[in-house]
Amino acid sequence: MAAWLDVVCIISVGALVIFSNKKGIFNIKGLSNNGLVITRILSTLPLTVLLYCLREHKKEHECDEQRSQNENLIKEIVKINAQNDKLHEEKTTLKRELNELEQEFDLLGVVPEKVWKTIRQIEVGFVLNINSRHPEVLVDSAASQVRFVGNTQGPDRWYCVTGSQELSRNHYWEVEVGEKSSWAIGVVTKEIKEKNIISESTDDEFWIIRLCRGKKLEAVQSSTVTELQKSPKKVGVYLKGNLLSFYDVETRQRIHNFHIECSGPLFAVFSPGSRDKGPLILKAKGF
Repeated sequence: MAAWLDVVCIISVGALVIFSNKKGIFNIKGLSNNGLVITRILSTLPLTVLLYCLREHKKEHECDEQRSQNENLIKEIVKINAQNDKLHEEKTTLKRELNELEQEFDLLGVVPEKVWKTIRQIEVGFVLNINSRHPEVLVDSAASQVRFVGNTQGPDRWYCVTGSQELSRNHYWEVEVGEKSSWAIGVVTKEIKEKNIISESTDDEFWIIRLCRGKKLEAVQSSTVTELQKSPKKVGVYLKGNLLSFYDVETRQRIHNFHIECSGPLFAVFSPGSRDKGPLILKAKGF
């Protein structure tokens, strides 16, 4: 198209110049006013045609450049879309594989190591509420050990001490129970915090696991008791939202889950039981 315009431009200008000279159009002697106007118009016509041709040539060149840029841009967009589709497909595949892996771990009751490290990073120490301590429960001066100091004979009694502050709904802590023959740990409501004892009254709300007489590990939700299998040496307790989970810290094995429907304040609870005088050991901030 550009070459064609060049040819037309050259031919037009040349023809007009030759024609004008041959006919004497540019000879203004003896011409009337109208003739002078026509002569001036005709004298500028070749230049006008030339400028028009150049302008059209420039437009055509700019259009070609713009067309080329658009084509390159379209190619880049297609390439980026293809990459995005591939990334989306890979992300979907990884998400599906992760879900499958989590389901396998969930069936086994084992927390993946990476997830376990993430959970343990939010571990907190406790400020124990000395005022909520039962008289037969001793909290040491460092507030890191809780033990029973009463008579170890008789029925199981679950005297306790609680954390002084309300739990957030994203809270993790660990308790070392060792070889103790009885203990109870978990979460309770404000009512039990004020009573300093975990009773099995249907009016009280609590979610705990406990070891009875060194033999029977139980999950207890108020008056509902579920017998569990293995007794751990160190227990991880994780409250996330309305889900309360207990883990064997040494094996990352899940011990039990509770779904808590209570919307009121919750507090961590520690009971050394009443069958021995060994301590519960926990990470504490002091009183």
